[in-house]
Amino acid sequence: MLLSLKVKNYRSILDLTIPMTYAEKKAPNGHRQMELLPFMEEGDARTIPCLAIYGANASGKSNIVKAFGSLVRIIRDRYTPNTVSPNKLHPQDDITSFKLEFLKAGRRFLYILEVNREEIVTEKLVENSEIVFSITNRTTSFTALATEVYSSKKLETIFSVECLDQQRQFTTPFITVVGKNYAGLNDSLTIAYGFITNNLEVYSDNNFPFSFGLDRLANTNTEVDTQKAFEDIVTILRKLDIDITRMEYKKDTLGKMATEINSYHEDVLGNEVQFNFNEESLGTQRVACLLGIVLTALRRGNIFVIDELGNSLHPYLFAEIVRMFKDRRYNTSNAQLIFTTHNTDIMEQDMMRVSEIGIVNRTLKRGTVFKRISDFEGVRNVTNFRKQYLDGTFSGIPHSYI
Repeated sequence: MLLSLKVKNYRSILDLTIPMTYAEKKAPNGHRQMELLPFMEEGDARTIPCLAIYGANASGKSNIVKAFGSLVRIIRDRYTPNTVSPNKLHPQDDITSFKLEFLKAGRRFLYILEVNREEIVTEKLVENSEIVFSITNRTTSFTALATEVYSSKKLETIFSVECLDQQRQFTTPFITVVGKNYAGLNDSLTIAYGFITNNLEVYSDNNFPFSFGLDRLANTNTEVDTQKAFEDIVTILRKLDIDITRMEYKKDTLGKMATEINSYHEDVLGNEVQFNFNEESLGTQRVACLLGIVLTALRRGNIFVIDELGNSLHPYLFAEIVRMFKDRRYNTSNAQLIFTTHNTDIMEQDMMRVSEIGIVNRTLKRGTVFKRISDFEGVRNVTNFRKQYLDGTFSGIPHSYI
């Protein structure tokens, strides 16, 4: 489970924290029997299943998603100067930093990565307040990792050979080298690397090919698993009151992905009529393609981060996608959803709580700033968040005069 991401000097962001902890002082009465999860628990930590991020255009909402994406890309591969963009309006600061705090396998981790315009400056992994490894300005501390087979000296050699590029710049994170090439070296490193690369899913929009979501859900090339994943998507799609009677897919000759997807409807005489799935409405296509990613996240306990989740979706369908992460029937693995949106309808429904709605504003001096509704005085879960937001109580709305 994600606890927080803190970002400094990234695009419009100067210093911003995205918290995923439950911010209410106490649990609601009867919370264990509630249909919609007010929070999720692991040990003594309580985290929220959803975070909706609102704000005016150009306030920096998308930059929050981009920050998640940049961190994941660096860990999956390596750091290049074009991976991050420091704040151009505050050019005196040369360091961009990410601090990711999370729970995995019942253990609490903090991963820190700082970069300048040329290389990684700092990399550190902490588990339960104990430093697993630390690298600052290429000075290493591997004492906690050292074993008889991999002494501190050998680990320093691995760092020098595999983390530094041909120009001797520190560009490949140590956690990446160990996670890919030395998975048995240290359990903490392996778990942390796996969380960032496998459990953090970041998307810049909600427009996916259907086959992408299908393959993610199946997670295998076997026909049986792919067919089961396909049926699971269609079952949920039909529950969303979309009048498709059934669907089918055909694979290419190599059997690697769906190349033709057909949907079926009944005509006025009750006869079944075939459509190519591309003939369906854009909203129906978006929902069907999203469902593969959503079901994957829910089943694997992933953190699903997405920009403009509600694009081309009817407000009711959009709300149902969000509700799946709140519904304890579907969210059995502590999955989390972080999304940006301009759709305020879910603010009015009895679904989102004060910890789960964030407001983004931007000023020249402070850059992009973030506050949850729980940070405002006197706001309770019975409040009509939508009315107060549109009235400007929480700010985060444009003040335009044409």
